[in-house]
Amino acid sequence: MKTKSLRKGAVALTAAATLLPATASLAQEAPKLQIGGTTYTKWLYGNTRQQGAMYNFTTIPGEGSGDNGIGTELELLLNARLSSAVEVRGRIHSRFSQNFWSNFGGFGGNPSGPCVNGDCGEFDSRSNQYIKLRGLAVTLTPGYLIDSATIGANDFGQFDPYVVGRIRYIDRDNAYGVLVQGSALDRKLTYDVAGISLPRLWAGPNYKTGAFHTTDASYVFQAKYAFNDMVDVGGIFQYAIDNELEIGDNNVDNGRNLFPRFRNGVGGVKAGVHMGSVLDVKGSFYRSYMHAENTNYFGTDGNDPRWVPKSFGINGYSPVPAGKHEDNTWKVDLTLNDPLEIGLSLNVQGFSIGADYVAIMAARRESDVLLTEGHDASFAFPGPNNAKYGVFAGNPTAIGYGGWTNETQQVATLNVDNEFTDFDEPLAETAIGWKGVTFNPVYSNGALDIAGEYSFITYNQNWQAWGNDSRSITDTQYPGAELDSGVLHNYRSAYQPFQDKQTHIAVAKARYVLDLGRGIDVFGKFKYIHDSDKRLNDKKYLPYQDGDCPGGGVACAGVKRNYGTDANGNPLSTADFYGNPDLVTREGVTGYKFKPFDDISDDDRVLNYSSFNLGAGYQLTDDLYTSLSYTKFLADLQDGNTAFQSYNLHQMVSGKHDKNLVSLKAKYILAGVEFGLEGQYLFGTYTPDYGTGFVAQAADEKISKDHGVTVGSLGFTNRYGGWNPLETRSFEHVRLKAFMKAQF
Repeated sequence: MKTKSLRKGAVALTAAATLLPATASLAQEAPKLQIGGTTYTKWLYGNTRQQGAMYNFTTIPGEGSGDNGIGTELELLLNARLSSAVEVRGRIHSRFSQNFWSNFGGFGGNPSGPCVNGDCGEFDSRSNQYIKLRGLAVTLTPGYLIDSATIGANDFGQFDPYVVGRIRYIDRDNAYGVLVQGSALDRKLTYDVAGISLPRLWAGPNYKTGAFHTTDASYVFQAKYAFNDMVDVGGIFQYAIDNELEIGDNNVDNGRNLFPRFRNGVGGVKAGVHMGSVLDVKGSFYRSYMHAENTNYFGTDGNDPRWVPKSFGINGYSPVPAGKHEDNTWKVDLTLNDPLEIGLSLNVQGFSIGADYVAIMAARRESDVLLTEGHDASFAFPGPNNAKYGVFAGNPTAIGYGGWTNETQQVATLNVDNEFTDFDEPLAETAIGWKGVTFNPVYSNGALDIAGEYSFITYNQNWQAWGNDSRSITDTQYPGAELDSGVLHNYRSAYQPFQDKQTHIAVAKARYVLDLGRGIDVFGKFKYIHDSDKRLNDKKYLPYQDGDCPGGGVACAGVKRNYGTDANGNPLSTADFYGNPDLVTREGVTGYKFKPFDDISDDDRVLNYSSFNLGAGYQLTDDLYTSLSYTKFLADLQDGNTAFQSYNLHQMVSGKHDKNLVSLKAKYILAGVEFGLEGQYLFGTYTPDYGTGFVAQAADEKISKDHGVTVGSLGFTNRYGGWNPLETRSFEHVRLKAFMKAQF
């Protein structure tokens, strides 16, 4: 009926053309609506038997994660061309989240339950197969004054990932705002200006934008001018403001005033010099300012959404530090494109990202702001098996022993987002504080491609006592998140109280196509990481006086050592966190429950990490491609001893790690339907080595039940009561992800 009406309207307009010539063009621009879509079905299988959701990983309470289940989602793509100057687009999208096939549509359920595993059924949007509007936007191209204006949803990827990046929160077009783009001087000058609503879910202190959020916004302007083909310059500025209602202003007759809860400004300049096809040089410099309200204007009640934390203890969580901070970030890239004409090119990058650099709208994932590969994603969370707080009972692995299997991507924010990801997806890691240089040679000759990397990285937050001797180490403006307490870099941990760290990364990888049959792809990679961190490097920060724990079964005296005083003259000591051990006895031997922290080497970290990969792929048919690969991961790590205890919060990781991965991949395309599969078999061992100076304890029945260890196996209990096993651990995991994607 609608189509018929449109046709009748077009005829009427044509008939009236002789009387109204100005409307003749409308007859040729009848609105056109296109509807397309995608169905996506995912199969997950794993022998850890978790079924919290249809994703392998999340840190969001109540969302759930899992490695078993089948789910389907539907996406309808709508596009309407109203005229040559107006276009409307949108999506209607379901989300499987906890919508397993076994839910049978999500009926029933218990709304008072934990709402994971699909238990809430029809009473919860995570499991009732809801349909949601996403990505709605109107784009105007008037043909004068501006090039285009987009009102509504956008991924805002046209800006700069250091300042305003492509933002994904489940989808890439959840952000809404107004974007105006234009040009002048024969397009030598281009500009983009936008106002973007701040995401209330994470764009402020404590991952919130307070109670009054509807007017919170980020404003951004960027421009670029190309003098000629050789030289261009640009600039960008962003200002984000999170306002709340002014306390005490209850007179609505003249409106109500606002008070800033959080402000963030970032300015940047960029330039490029392009010397033909051989030499390319680009540079950028950024300066950021942030101020999180720090006068207790909104009170001290942590349950108040307006509350702004003033301190994060030893391991707090927030996408920004507390208080006021300013810092700089810069990057220089040089590319030599085959200067000797032998197929050899070289990329070089120097960089420094400030420890206090804050850009609340910077890219959180799916943008790689540095040239280096960074760390492997296989060990990206605390503990030997990627278990957050796994030293305590009831904390299973979050992503499994295998971790993620793709390379890492570096982002210039604390606000890293790896939520709702599976093991085969890229992992983002924070690069806040990183500074160094990367060399990346690339060689290509016919069927052979070779690439390498050497990176040296040190850190702008190499400091003692969070860089401030006048505050306790348990009273800091910096959110430590999980701290750096895993085999490799914990992906969202930029800060720790004591750090004196350097990292070396070396990579060599190659691919060659053998001229056999359809061509066999042979590929391999070697990666080496050497990481050293002295952490606490000054004796004055040791918690207790020399000889405080004399040994020989004699209890510690508990005489604190002070490293300074606070603003009120109170003494400061690391003994506020690193308490002394009690005495324990096993098999007639009495000694300390863990080693006393009496030497600055007790928390030193030295890592030698290697990974080796070899595989081959083959196009079996025109539609089917498969590959098989093997990867070995070896980590020889000394990460402190029992005096340090991985900040008392996580499983210790000192010792030797041997992980093996066999991976089978397949991709099949058939007339609009795509199938994909990756199956993995993981096996290996972890042999702990936590040093000496303590008496090991034997696990009782409670420890066995809480931590999955054998009764009588050896370990030690740390300061907070968590259990660290000392026995060699073996693991064997199977996991699989398959999908079907049909487009229509």
